[in-house]
Amino acid sequence: MDQRLATLIADYLASVSLALRLLQEAGIALPRSNTEWACNGIAQTGILPGGTKYFKHGYGCAVHLEGGTVDFDFGEKGETNGFDAWRLSAFAADTLGQYGFHSEKELLACFKAEVATGTLVYSGYILHYLRHAGA
Repeated sequence: MDQRLATLIADYLASVSLALRLLQEAGIALPRSNTEWACNGIAQTGILPGGTKYFKHGYGCAVHLEGGTVDFDFGEKGETNGFDAWRLSAFAADTLGQYGFHSEKELLACFKAEVATGTLVYSGYILHYLRHAGA
């Protein structure tokens, strides 16, 4: 896998993990499915531990962490390790160049190339996942 993309994905997923931990610390249960999340009845906006703001939307959530906002969706079975090119680009925002990408267009081309090689696997609905060794 392209090392620039691998680093960006790793940073994104680390931020998602932090956001999930904050949600749980606030007493918000993680769902078993994306529809369970969409129908869980929690407030659309709120404050998590440490004063961190969140915005619940559809199958996902945007959490405004100290280092920037991470926006993620839960997968069909509640997976939290999915992503797409738009979410990665939004996560990197003004730091995209620090990952070695000169533009969103370059990131998208790299992302599509990894999908074409099978390194990234499409879920069938928005999200992609890393193909694990042996899969």
